[in-house]
Amino acid sequence: MIAFVANLIVPAPDVLPVPAPTSVMHLLLLLTFLLHLLAMNAMLGGLLIALVTAFRKPDSGLPATVVGSTPTLVASTVTLGVAPLLFLQTLMGQFFFTSSILMGWGWFSVVIVLILAYYGAYLQAFRWAKKGVVNTGVLLATVLGFLWIAFMFSNNTSLMAAPAVWGTKYFADPRGLHLNLGDPTLWPRYLHAVLGAAAVAGLVLGWWGARLKDAVAGAAMYATGLKTFTLVTAVNVLAGLWYLMALPREAMLLFMGRSPLGTGILTAGLVLSLVALFLGWRAWKKGPGAGLWPLTLVAVVVMAVMVVMRDLARGGLLAGIYTPEAFPVEPQWLNMGIFTVLFL
Repeated sequence: MIAFVANLIVPAPDVLPVPAPTSVMHLLLLLTFLLHLLAMNAMLGGLLIALVTAFRKPDSGLPATVVGSTPTLVASTVTLGVAPLLFLQTLMGQFFFTSSILMGWGWFSVVIVLILAYYGAYLQAFRWAKKGVVNTGVLLATVLGFLWIAFMFSNNTSLMAAPAVWGTKYFADPRGLHLNLGDPTLWPRYLHAVLGAAAVAGLVLGWWGARLKDAVAGAAMYATGLKTFTLVTAVNVLAGLWYLMALPREAMLLFMGRSPLGTGILTAGLVLSLVALFLGWRAWKKGPGAGLWPLTLVAVVVMAVMVVMRDLARGGLLAGIYTPEAFPVEPQWLNMGIFTVLFL
């Protein structure tokens, strides 16, 4: 069924009842997405750091050490990505499936590219990393593959929140060849995600280096990780502000005083990002002896704040169109209980 809302063509929600209150499903969407981000950031950011280090310092053992763990991180990223994708489809299927159809071939490419990039990760880990080296050509191709996947996800999640362009795109060409390249939020959104991945991976390297038995290699890994975290986070604050200013006016104003929650979340995000910058810089200068727990806790909270801000922005863009409170609900507590046990 198709609904015409405010001159927009919007598919009706799924007629199947939601298996739990939408507030519970929404909370689980945000929580599982945060966990997915933690694994994805460690994986993608680690590969980016390994690639840059391989070109800048070919004799460094850091790239081989990092890529040796990549297959496990890819598996964790994919596994932890299943739940939020399913929750998103359950709550926002009318938007997500529409955007997926509009960019059909690009979305389908994710499966093919993921298989190839996953193979590249295994090739690095088992052919070269065990010998303490990397193949920069394969590493570059693997990184580009995962960057492509991230770009497709950014396209899809931004296009699903832009129903105003659906009709124009589809009736211009219904073959599933559309990306969301004309959206001013796409590039800052994508850049913000990629830089965030590099920063979080830098923090992971800091923990890893501080615990290596080889003190020299550990100190080098720690320094690279904390330097990356600090410098990239500084740049990413600017990318985040670019993303905010690129939002349509009605969504941006949610964070500029119109919504107390949105304004408070933005303020908390900025303050905590500055705290993370200070703690990262201090840990970088003090070396492996510095405690990383305060920095880690602040970084995770910042990520949680960013997840909530992203959700609030999407809600602002779909205000008046997306009405989850009207969804039919038929609780399936046994299934939700099984999910909770398996999730824990």
